[in-house]
Amino acid sequence: MKKKPGYQKILHACMKAQNDGIDFIWIDTCCMDKGNHDEVARDIKSMYAYYENSVVCYAYLVDVYKWNFGRESLPWYREQWRKWMFEDSEWFQRGWTLQELLAPKEVVFFSRKWKKIGTREELKELICSVTAIPLELLGGKSSPKDFDVKTRMSWAMGRMTTKSPDQAYCLLGILDVTLEPDYAEDVETAFGRLRDAFEKAHLGYLDAESHEKSLINSLVCQNVDDRMQTTVRRPKPMGDSTENPYQYVGMCNLYMVYQSLKSRNGEQ
Repeated sequence: MKKKPGYQKILHACMKAQNDGIDFIWIDTCCMDKGNHDEVARDIKSMYAYYENSVVCYAYLVDVYKWNFGRESLPWYREQWRKWMFEDSEWFQRGWTLQELLAPKEVVFFSRKWKKIGTREELKELICSVTAIPLELLGGKSSPKDFDVKTRMSWAMGRMTTKSPDQAYCLLGILDVTLEPDYAEDVETAFGRLRDAFEKAHLGYLDAESHEKSLINSLVCQNVDDRMQTTVRRPKPMGDSTENPYQYVGMCNLYMVYQSLKSRNGEQ
């Protein structure tokens, strides 16, 4: 059992917490009994508070490997490689990691080998380009409550969860509402109940547009619009082929190596 990735993740997280002088650590993978409905419901409603009241959140990006690739290459190439690895991490595509990203006072990202990647503050421009979440929020200059409810709900669009209603439930703390989870409902119904719960808690806050039939489509459109206004992600070779052809060719080769290694790692 000690050789399993999940055990090693817990072990290294505890070691890191101990080194940082932290006495207690909460990890959702081992602190929730998913076979107990009452416990799951309680933790889902309390999880945001766990992160919000924490000293720090360790974000473990298991698919960020080969962080030190190309030690002998130019510094710019190494920087670009790391940028691709970080932006493409599955961590940014999962629903429940949204509150891990936004609720804590500080978030520190680690690679597969537990090498520090950086803090949320240090990486806010990259995170903004991936998620379309505003820089002022990622930088700690504002809180989720400073943004309208549809904008907050749109942050969950495109994110994956094992159970579809969790796409709505992962927003409970971000919207500051409580909702009894019901895994028999579909995602549209879950988002409708989420909207109704918010309106009940904050009377007169929502406009008439928020009651349109296809709430999900509206949120997807808003998310896409917001992403279009952020820095465009271009995980492909950069460089000016006229002024610096060697750099351009080098970037093409580097990107081919990156895609090949990424593909092989995904098959393992």
